[in-house]
Amino acid sequence: MKTLPGFTLLELMMVIALIALTSTIVLTNSSFLDRYDADNIPTYENFLQFLSEESALKKKKVAWFIGNQEQSAQVFQRNEWHHLDLDEDLFPIINLDVVFKDSTDTPFTINDERSDPFVTFDPIGRSSGASIEFYNQDVAMVLLIDQFSQITFKNLE
Repeated sequence: MKTLPGFTLLELMMVIALIALTSTIVLTNSSFLDRYDADNIPTYENFLQFLSEESALKKKKVAWFIGNQEQSAQVFQRNEWHHLDLDEDLFPIINLDVVFKDSTDTPFTINDERSDPFVTFDPIGRSSGASIEFYNQDVAMVLLIDQFSQITFKNLE
């Protein structure tokens, strides 16, 4: 008896099973990508939540430094601050009219000369506390970060 060229039924079933398994894994694990969509500009709230989670994952104190016309995220190791290697797209865009207030309630903008962190996060879920005053669609808002890393919004008007 002559055999015809082609695949057996078993080989075809194995390929279909592998495709189904791979697509299931990809679809169920891609929900985290929604938060980091390339077209999505990170918000202050998302970035602060990211820093809080980063502190817990690294089991180190993490801080957001703002001032001197730049921003950076740093981790406290061996008694000094070290830059976290983060993609610039993760940082929120800061307008010049945004006013930051650190834990001492000292107001400043991104253009002010500063060497102290704006806000710090501990691995146990605490923060130094801070606030951000900004405009959202022409409405004056304040974002408050309490000492338990909880974020709340209030209208200033």
